[in-house]
Amino acid sequence: MRRLVTIVLILLLVLVLRQIDFHSILESLNQIPFSALAVLLVLQIGTQLLLNYQWCRIGRIMGEQHSFWKMLYVNARGAVVESLTPGVKVGGEVTRAVLLSREMGYSGQKAAALVTIQKAVSLASFFLVNLFAFAHLSSQLHGLWGAAVKAVVYAFLIVFISFVVALFTVADRLRIRVLRSDPQRKWTRVLRSYFLTVLESIKELTSVKGELYKQFGLSLFIWLLFPAKMILLVRVFTAQFNPVALAEITFISYMVGMIPLLPGGLGSFEGTMTSLLMTAQIAPYQALAVTLIFRFVTFWFVMLVSLAYYLFFRFRSEKG
Repeated sequence: MRRLVTIVLILLLVLVLRQIDFHSILESLNQIPFSALAVLLVLQIGTQLLLNYQWCRIGRIMGEQHSFWKMLYVNARGAVVESLTPGVKVGGEVTRAVLLSREMGYSGQKAAALVTIQKAVSLASFFLVNLFAFAHLSSQLHGLWGAAVKAVVYAFLIVFISFVVALFTVADRLRIRVLRSDPQRKWTRVLRSYFLTVLESIKELTSVKGELYKQFGLSLFIWLLFPAKMILLVRVFTAQFNPVALAEITFISYMVGMIPLLPGGLGSFEGTMTSLLMTAQIAPYQALAVTLIFRFVTFWFVMLVSLAYYLFFRFRSEKG
C-alpha cells in the first residue's frame, strides 16, 4: 500500500512539474542579484522552521513529547503532498495526521486534533489580515470586484473568524454538551470522540496563561513574513511602490490561491498576483517576474527542500 501511494505521488509530481514554464522562472531569477535571492530563500527557510516550531509547541501542550526534527519530517512530507493537492491543501493535512499517528505515537484522535487546532489558529490569523486587506484594497481599486463578490468574501471571512473565536472561547461549554450527547451510529460516535479530543486539547491550550495569544501572535508573524519577502523582492525591480498595497496584494493572492482549482493554487495565484501588481503601477514585465520569483521562493523551493529533507530523513532512519 505504501509503495502504491509513493508511485501515485510521484506521478502527480510529474504532472504538476509538466505544467511549469521553467524557462520563464529561470529568466526571472536571472533578473535579481544572487544576494537578494539568498536573503529570500533564508527567510523562507526561517518561515518553515517557525511553522514547525508552532506544531511542536501545540503538540507538547497537548501532552506529547517529540523531536523538533522528526516533526519537521512530518511537515516536509505534508508540504510535498499539499503542493500536489488543490486549494486549501487538505491532502497535506491528512498526511500530517496519518504520520503523527504512525511515526510519532499520537492516537488518531489526538493527531486529528493537533492538525485541526494548528490549522484553525493559522487560518484565523490569515483571514483576519485578509479582511482588512480586502476592505482597504477594494476601496482603493473601485470597480475591480463587484458587489456580489465583495459580499461573498466578507461573509466567508467574518463567519470563519467568528467560528474560530467561538470555538476557543466557549470550548468548555461545548465539551459539556458533547459529553451529554449519546450518538447511536458508529460514525457519529467517532465524530463525537474527535470533537471531544479537539475541545479537551483547546482547554489544555487555554489553561496555559497567555498561550492562546502567543499562538495567534506567532501565526500572524509567520504570515507577515510573506509580504516582507514581497517588499524585498519588489525593491530589486523598482523603488516606486506602496508597501501597504504590496502586503495586501500578497494576502489576497494567497486567499484566491486557496480556492480548490489546481494543485497548490497554480494559475489562480499567479494570475491574481500579476494583475494586482499591475494595478499598483508596476510594469507588466516586472509584475510577471516578481510573481514567478515569489512563487518559486514560497512554493517550488519549499517543495524541493521538503522533498530533499524527507529523503534524507528516510535514508538516515533506514541506515541508523
